[in-house]
Amino acid sequence: MKKTRISQELYGEKYALTHKKEINKKGQQYYKFNAFNANMSSGKKQGEILCFDLAYLLFAEDEHIPYLHFLLNDKKELMHDNQLVKVADFVQNKRIQLVISILKDKLPSSVLNKSHVAVELSQNDKLFKIENSQ
Repeated sequence: MKKTRISQELYGEKYALTHKKEINKKGQQYYKFNAFNANMSSGKKQGEILCFDLAYLLFAEDEHIPYLHFLLNDKKELMHDNQLVKVADFVQNKRIQLVISILKDKLPSSVLNKSHVAVELSQNDKLFKIENSQ
């Protein structure tokens, strides 16, 4: 399974996700997913979510399923610097563009040096330049 392989590469451990079929009150079947290790930090959860997203893109590529070659993620400032560096290295070798919104001081310099910054915002340089014309 790709998710396990990516998790092994980025975290040094395998990650398991189990599922079972259940029936809701209306008689409809649905899947209930459970994580192997539910007692993990917020940063680790964000990293595992990213592993899952990366695994799906690689799966879609292998299966010739049309997909977008980028991921748009948030809350990655919760991830440890080592994982951010590993993710940056991982996507650099694939046909995947990772788009994250993160404060510059939360990004390891080694990642920032290798990245392509498309937009950099500040208090003086905002995305939507709305001015008061009084």
